[in-house]
Order: sequence, then C-alpha cells, then structure tokens
Amino acid sequence: MFFKENPAIAIVLNDEDVLSLTKKDLSGANLVELRVDMFKREKNIEEVFSLAKEKFNLPLLCTVRLPEEGGKKRIPKRLNLYESVIPFCDFFDIEIMSKEGKELKNLLRNKKINLIGSYHCFSHTPSTEELEIIYEKGKALGMDIIKLATMVNDEKDLEVLLLFTLKHKKDNVIVIGMGEKGIPSRIVNPLFGSLITYASIREISAPGQIHLKEMVQIFKIMGIRK
Repeated sequence: MFFKENPAIAIVLNDEDVLSLTKKDLSGANLVELRVDMFKREKNIEEVFSLAKEKFNLPLLCTVRLPEEGGKKRIPKRLNLYESVIPFCDFFDIEIMSKEGKELKNLLRNKKINLIGSYHCFSHTPSTEELEIIYEKGKALGMDIIKLATMVNDEKDLEVLLLFTLKHKKDNVIVIGMGEKGIPSRIVNPLFGSLITYASIREISAPGQIHLKEMVQIFKIMGIRK
C-alpha cells in the first residue's frame, strides 16, 4: 500500500505554488507532484523540493515531463536533475517510451523510492491490445507503477479505460482519461483500482483535471473520504 488513503489524490504544483501556498491550501491531498517542466524558474530547484517537503509534509513526486507527452518545456539533462532531488522524493515519474527510464531505475536502485512509468496519448485512447503492450513494456523496465493517460473522445474510450483498470486493479496502475469527456474516469477509475487521481489548484497539467477542493468533495459524497 503506497498511501494511507486509497485512492490517493495528487496535487500538481509548480515552483511558484510551493512558495505561495500553505499546507491548509492542500487539505485533502495525499501526494504533491512537482512538475519541473512547469516551473517558472530554472534555478534553485533543489531548494524548491526541500521547501515543499518541509512545508507540506506530504510524499513528493518529481516529474520532468517530455514535451512529446505533454511537458510544458524541454528540460536538458533530466537524469542529472532527477539525481539532485532524490533526497527529497518518494516517487519519480518517467515516460515508458523514453530512453532514460532504465537509467533512472538504476539510479533509484536500493532506495525507498517508487518509480512510475507513464504513457500519455493526447489524440485518442488506444485499443485494449495496444494498452497491454505499453503496460508490459513498462513492467519489463521494472517500473513499480504503470500510469496510462489517454484522450477520451467518446463513451467507448471510457469503457476501454475502465475495463483495463478492472483487469489490473491489483497490479499498481494509474488509469486516466483526459479531456472533458474523460472527466468521469478521474472519479470512477480510482474506485476500481487506479491508485492516484490528479487534481489542480491553479494551473492544470492535463486537460480535464479537476480542482482539488472539488475532487475532495466528490470523494466525500461517494463515501470514500471522511
């Protein structure tokens, strides 16, 4: 079990959020994802992570997303950056299709840090067969959690993602449907095995993301939060 509360809510922040928000602002969140590609400044990154750890007292997830999979800008020497913030982090996220996944896995060897292998498709939801191939690739790389986030264009896409979640509900997966039509997946899939749903406070990191306060309220209404 990765979190005290399952499903977990991850709040997505940039560096300015870390400086300006309080722990009370993050009420209901179980995990802080620091999206370095969304940071406004490129210096003092380690200081931002240190402050976030101290200020919010929540597990930290470091993500430096590639532009090809939704990153806001390209960050050079990603592995060096990942290595520099290891002392502050509980989770890292790297794309399954990137060339650096295996190297990051080696960097984390013998450390109590979980690696999320992620895949993002912003145009459509691949078939069940294609999703399984991506999942198996992530597992072969030694990823601890497999995250699949795809664009939902119709009801069938929602069904594909839910069925995949149900099949892998004991396999440590995160399954998200993006876009306006994918919003139900951010609420329903966590009930059936998706470990984390992502929420925002100010800037969204993916289309269809729900505000933290709304997500917490939805979970309370559904009886899975007090």
